[in-house]
Amino acid sequence: MIKGVRDERELVNRLWKHGFAVFRAPASGSATKLPRPDIIAGSSKLGLQLAIEVKTTWDKVLYISRESVDQLTVFAKRFGCQPVLAIKFKGQRKHPWILIPPKKLKATDQGNYKLTFRNALLTGVDLEEFVKKHTHS
Repeated sequence: MIKGVRDERELVNRLWKHGFAVFRAPASGSATKLPRPDIIAGSSKLGLQLAIEVKTTWDKVLYISRESVDQLTVFAKRFGCQPVLAIKFKGQRKHPWILIPPKKLKATDQGNYKLTFRNALLTGVDLEEFVKKHTHS
């Protein structure tokens, strides 16, 4: 199976269980020159529409290219939805998926982004909390 596809499918299923309509874009990233997120999800009940870029790692630090974040932001603005990075630090069972808006990322001196698990928890929220937060608002 292509790298990352299993994780993307896991996230699609979790979002579906939370009431989202979900579409996984199989030709995202480098397969096209057009900005395209990994997943598009929406919930009329929660009033949320999301463009999601999925990033996973077994490492303690995740590096994200500026190009990836810029493409997500461009697509979300054009589509009229919220851009979100869904981050999975593999091996962290307590917080399997952390959602982070791109505007909360801190750029490195080279203009890309570096994220540790601890910083991901400080700047983002896990999927269940994200849904719960939007259910009660």
